Amino acid sequence: MSLFRSIKNALFPVQKKSVDDTFIFPYSEDKEMKRQEIWSNLEKGLLFEDMNLLIPWSTPFSDLDKFAEHREDRGDRTNWSFGKHCILDGYECSIGVMKWSWIHDTNPFSQIDAWLGFDDAGCERFLFLKERLTELLGEPDTLQLKKFDDLDLGTVEWRNKNVQVLLIGIEQFACKYWLKIGLKDHKNF
Repeated sequence: MSLFRSIKNALFPVQKKSVDDTFIFPYSEDKEMKRQEIWSNLEKGLLFEDMNLLIPWSTPFSDLDKFAEHREDRGDRTNWSFGKHCILDGYECSIGVMKWSWIHDTNPFSQIDAWLGFDDAGCERFLFLKERLTELLGEPDTLQLKKFDDLDLGTVEWRNKNVQVLLIGIEQFACKYWLKIGLKDHKNF
């Protein structure tokens, strides 16, 4: 953490509680009940199941330093890395948040990204998650896939109320894959 942020946090501690303890975990053994519990949690925020910690979508970017392992300020953006955590009924992945420089620090974060990888390894994780999330969340609302040689590219999206879970595969000098979870109609992305 930079010296400036350390001094700022010491002089102006955040008064608002940035975690939510009204989440549901562990999940029900009943498949339909578990699906409803996961969507209910996602409506509130992101649950790190391994830590029993839900970070609400209402958390301002300025409070993300409390949860991040690493913060990197670049010219046009700030990236927070939260490290590896279990989400979505035990899926372990590295989670990150990005904020463009023109978005104010007091705005709430609204999306997380999990990098799945490049080419064969990324596609393998992408297809694994497509099956796993279909079992967990139901049939996707959007399924747009195409072949690129032996790899699958496109989008798979699940929506519920104001939340979306999205798998993305694109070709940009290599085939690249992500998992994104966030609020559908938010101005921060």
